[in-house]
Amino acid sequence: MGRPLSIINFERSFWASILIGIGGMILHWTTVVDLLKKDPILSRSVDVAVIAVGLALVFGFALSLLLWYLISRRANNVAKWIYVVVMGFGVVSTLTSINDPMSPKGFALAISLASTALTAVSIFFLFRPDARAWFAREIVDPKTFD
Repeated sequence: MGRPLSIINFERSFWASILIGIGGMILHWTTVVDLLKKDPILSRSVDVAVIAVGLALVFGFALSLLLWYLISRRANNVAKWIYVVVMGFGVVSTLTSINDPMSPKGFALAISLASTALTAVSIFFLFRPDARAWFAREIVDPKTFD
């Protein structure tokens, strides 16, 4: 017996969210740079701000990959809760930014909402009964965690 269906569905929604998020960032990178140039504080050092944003994105992606591995391959319950809290804040942040005039609109907003919805779905799958059994290690196949 391998990983339960909920963990497989967690992975699918997780990766779909990541890919949509990366695609959205690629499509709207010039908009991000333009916003940094318009900021009165950051306009003096736009290059540093762009590098900082890029590093933050890389760090976020690396953290997501680590959490994905620990959740879907190692059934780490602590990683599950870290993922739920961090991504939960992201979901709330996205939803509260909808009415913010400085937030992206149009296609960028649609991409952000799609990625956020998939993140929420991935969190949902972590609390299904078969996923709870996964984290409790009640699924007893020694090869599953190799």
